Amino acid sequence: MSTQVGVALLGLGTVGSSVARAFADRGKRLDAAAGRPLRLVGAAVRDRRKARDVGDLAVTTDPFRLLDDPGIHIVIEVIGGTSPARDLHFAAFERGRHVVTANKELVAKEWNALHEAAKLAKRELRFEAAVAAAIPLIAATRMLAASRPRVVRGLLNGTTTYICSRMESGLGFDAALEEAIAKGYAEADPTADVDGFDAAYKLSILISLLEGRHFHPDNVRRTTLRGLSADTVKAASSRDAKVRYLATADFGERATKARVGPEEVPIASPEGAADGPTNVVTIETDLAGRLVFSGPGAGGDATASAILGDVIAIARAMR
Repeated sequence: MSTQVGVALLGLGTVGSSVARAFADRGKRLDAAAGRPLRLVGAAVRDRRKARDVGDLAVTTDPFRLLDDPGIHIVIEVIGGTSPARDLHFAAFERGRHVVTANKELVAKEWNALHEAAKLAKRELRFEAAVAAAIPLIAATRMLAASRPRVVRGLLNGTTTYICSRMESGLGFDAALEEAIAKGYAEADPTADVDGFDAAYKLSILISLLEGRHFHPDNVRRTTLRGLSADTVKAASSRDAKVRYLATADFGERATKARVGPEEVPIASPEGAADGPTNVVTIETDLAGRLVFSGPGAGGDATASAILGDVIAIARAMR
């Protein structure tokens, strides 16, 4: 095999821990897929005292101990948010590292700056895991570059899908949200999910890819799921419909209009059949027609699958 590829992990929460375990449990499979040895050198965390199931992986609170290591070729960022993630991305590119991230907020907001930094460094920025986790939606969207987009529509946030589906069984919004938090589908502060920020970031990324230019998430109109009533859910059911938190982009001749919020969908539709953390996305273009993608859009293992796919792709292309 070729020269070993060193990998650094920034962040060791649910997703980072899943990535670390995958390196430990399926190293031979990863090496074979990459065509060369892949080695997870270490991880940077905020609190070393926090218990983590990552074996004997070296852990540091100083990310620059990894970024400055000449044996590191690929940096995986799963910290989330824009600070300090933004500066760490730039620092990685400045040091000649490739970057793989699941950080949809950072990619959506800093699209131009991140892509320019990667271009100047002649390194790759990959973010398959930022949208729809295990579903290879970013890769598929890139393959549609020759097509003119017409519509993107679907469920990009598993938390809201879970809440809506639980309300169909008779739970109120608050009770369904508490259950989602208890099961780990939502954070203790569910603002990003139920107020639409998470879905808006992901829709922004898809639009940016399809249009070939940055579409800022502030241009996505958001309607909160808070206040969805049992009466609204029952009324939809009487019309053979369900309420789902939809992300929609309509690509007009002059402008693209994008929105996220609760809407009715037919019970028999892919969106109506979805529950739990399932993501469903439909893309319509002039050349490719109507394409529907469905699968697990959240969770540590599902997200790690997408991250590792990006790592393998970079490693295979390295010389």
